[in-house]
Amino acid sequence: MSSEELSKAFYEQLGAGGLARRTTSDADAEIVATLAELIRRGSRVFDAGCGYGRIALPLARLGYRVDGIDLSPEMIEAARQAAREESLEVGFSLGSMTRLPLEDTAYDAVICLWSAFNELLDESEQRAATREMRRVLRPNGLLLIEGRPYHEATEEEIADGRRRGPGHRVEWGLVEGILNPHYRHDEASLALLCRDAGFERFEISLRPWGGRERLVVQAFR
Repeated sequence: MSSEELSKAFYEQLGAGGLARRTTSDADAEIVATLAELIRRGSRVFDAGCGYGRIALPLARLGYRVDGIDLSPEMIEAARQAAREESLEVGFSLGSMTRLPLEDTAYDAVICLWSAFNELLDESEQRAATREMRRVLRPNGLLLIEGRPYHEATEEEIADGRRRGPGHRVEWGLVEGILNPHYRHDEASLALLCRDAGFERFEISLRPWGGRERLVVQAFR
């Protein structure tokens, strides 16, 4: 199965409710507050891997003009329903971050959070997604990617099948008993992707993010 097929199958089984159980309102509020410090109010923002609108909807409440995309029909329907209930104008689309159905230079900021980027297991998919997210950014626009950091595989992870060797980057983990593999990036691998996409200005740091330690990319077109 491709990365996209694995992700779609995972979210179909987990559902919007299951995904919501993996966060807290405090963690989400912290992330939204951080984004509000980085992105000018009223900006046009695109959420790649938006899920059920966990971050897109709070940003829309703050006055951002938000659109989002996700592979999961259930997630997109949940996001659309929530937007309708609050009369929020958010454009949620079904699709892939590797092939964005968007015009060039359309957004002030693109965000890819909740380790959604790490679910791209193949390096060609990672390159395609990074190039696409840069393509839709306006000059000086911000790309922000957040995800789980790389660590050397432990003996336990190798023994139970989560990792296939000491330096193997894909972690074949389970969430509520459902397979959910992730590619573990480090600063070097993310820097290569940024340069390949054409970013000349970027910063990559390990920092607290929503109550967890995450590797965060801030790249400017």
